[in-house]
Amino acid sequence: MDKLVCVQDFEELAHRILNRNALEYYKSGADDEHTLRDNKKAFKRWLLRPRMLREVSLRNLSTTVLGKIVDFPIGISPTAMQKLAHEEGELGNARAAASLNIIFILSTISTSSLEEIVAAAPKGRKWFQLYVYKDREVSKNLIRRAEKCGFEALVLTVDAPLFGKRRANIRNQFTLPKHLRMANFEAGTENSEGLAVSKKGGSALNDYIDQLIDRNLTWEDVDWLKKTTRLPIVIKGILTAEDARLCVQHGAAAVFVSNHGGRQLDTVNATVNKTPISKI
Repeated sequence: MDKLVCVQDFEELAHRILNRNALEYYKSGADDEHTLRDNKKAFKRWLLRPRMLREVSLRNLSTTVLGKIVDFPIGISPTAMQKLAHEEGELGNARAAASLNIIFILSTISTSSLEEIVAAAPKGRKWFQLYVYKDREVSKNLIRRAEKCGFEALVLTVDAPLFGKRRANIRNQFTLPKHLRMANFEAGTENSEGLAVSKKGGSALNDYIDQLIDRNLTWEDVDWLKKTTRLPIVIKGILTAEDARLCVQHGAAAVFVSNHGGRQLDTVNATVNKTPISKI
């Protein structure tokens, strides 16, 4: 681990040690992967403008997010099924985030439960990413548990009415290994075990989303969520100023500018290029 000194080092190691099922899940983007590639290239087009002869012996990178201090202006976005890569999975990332006093966001379709995350990082700042299920009672149960566990916010993902066509996952017929499951749901249920088999000969994840997740969300459902929870709502997947204004109108506490890592709708703008919408 001492020889891993940058993100590229970790990525190259992952290519060597992960099996194909896991590696292709983590690295793939939607369709031709134009947006996936541009997400990286866009950062290289932003250049530094350094100023010299300034006092730098005392440096402070802290800021506030939803009214509370974080020590560093970077957090961990929700990533599904992290135990595909390591037995610690989401637990290790939650502990790491807590050690740096930054925000960790747990995915609905994680391989560690809400309760396990709290036990692993009881003092860490935690948000919960929410997919709305066709069975609203399933979503309500997740919300109540997040509230009980002390999660600080709900992150509503809105950019997945249809799940991205990740060609590598379709070709490989992606499934979740039998020793893993969707840990936020009761064992033995479709919500928990639905990724074990590819029912249509493609990606089991696409089958799962198509079968169980509500693809008909509108702004009225944001109003429903506001009435359902006492937690602040962060709306994730926004890429236009028009939608950002609607987020504010419908009572969102924050806007999460995101193109889903280039994994949903290909040929949209790189996320870093959309930062000016935060100034509306």
